Amino acid sequence: MRAFLTGLAAFAITFLIAHFVVLSALPGKIMSTVRGQMVERGMPVHAWAMSPRVTPESQPVVRPSPDLAYAICLIDLSNGPVELSVPAWPEYGSLSIFEADTDNVYAGSLDARAEGTPGIRRVIVALEGQDLYQYGEAEQVIVSKPEALALIRRLAPSQAAYEAAAALIPASRCAPL
Repeated sequence: MRAFLTGLAAFAITFLIAHFVVLSALPGKIMSTVRGQMVERGMPVHAWAMSPRVTPESQPVVRPSPDLAYAICLIDLSNGPVELSVPAWPEYGSLSIFEADTDNVYAGSLDARAEGTPGIRRVIVALEGQDLYQYGEAEQVIVSKPEALALIRRLAPSQAAYEAAAALIPASRCAPL
């Protein structure tokens, strides 16, 4: 019986360690790897970058929705808060912010048809303890680590809609304050 209990305890401890690694450490490692690959491919920090339009030919296995236009901004809060400002879209659109461990910490509508959606959604992203009082009525998102990622999604089922979504990127902001 004692050997059984020792084996059960060893199993439980091993399970808890594996659980911690998978749920706590692995997402951060994945996001760090993806972020590093984006930077290596030339994606700038603090600038919106449109993803190419998704087609079955460009993404043959698992792919983002071909009906959406995506824009990504890598965020670095090491030197202070970052402002995101993104124009609304006449149909479905959203702005999401992800922490370094892949947690989605913010989702805001860009759908101009939805009640309460501003013409330009303004969000200040900061680390805990960074002064946010001076930034007025912007929405505020606090993250736990300096690295974050912002993602715009806009319904764009046609090439013309994709081009219209891409035309809004110069009017969008992702920059340190």
